[in-house]
Amino acid sequence: MQNRDLGDDKSLLLKIAGGDQQAFRLIFDAYGNRVFTYAFRYLKSKELSEEIVQEVFLKIWVKRDSLPGISNFGGFIRTVTNNLTFDALRKRALDYKTANDTQQKWSDLDNATEEDIMLKDSRAYMAMAIDQLPKQQKLVYQMCYIDGLKQKEVAKQLNISPLTVKVHLREAIKNLKAHLKDGSSLSLISLVLLGIYK
Repeated sequence: MQNRDLGDDKSLLLKIAGGDQQAFRLIFDAYGNRVFTYAFRYLKSKELSEEIVQEVFLKIWVKRDSLPGISNFGGFIRTVTNNLTFDALRKRALDYKTANDTQQKWSDLDNATEEDIMLKDSRAYMAMAIDQLPKQQKLVYQMCYIDGLKQKEVAKQLNISPLTVKVHLREAIKNLKAHLKDGSSLSLISLVLLGIYK
């Protein structure tokens, strides 16, 4: 989900923060299809992907007061979309497990506990994989995927060429996929968290 010039339009975000629905519609038109496409890549469901679009933009509208403080709207919307898609993926996996495990009774508390454990384990696994990257790959990956910076911004901050940033990022993703893609559910969830599973 690449950034759009529209995402850097401070005046548009200010208008939305002030409750301007027309400005909000412009944001929706610019990013709605990208959010849907990203969600559908993982969920493979038109209905669930449409729900993700609604949830993403509902969150943006509800938290519109904070929009003027966002320097990289593209990175922000990518993070919100990634989190909601991952939540939906986890919920579907847990629903499937529950439906196929009729002998075991899960209480609401049990389900919540298992979700928390799975999420914590996956994030720890993900952090371990990132930590094992070569220093420069790790730094570039964190700045691009976690901090949400554009590659040009990363190049400027690190005083290297945009091409070098691109190479480091490509190699980092390649190494992470090789480290995590072993077919286990924990690895799959970690790859989704990283935003690199395809």
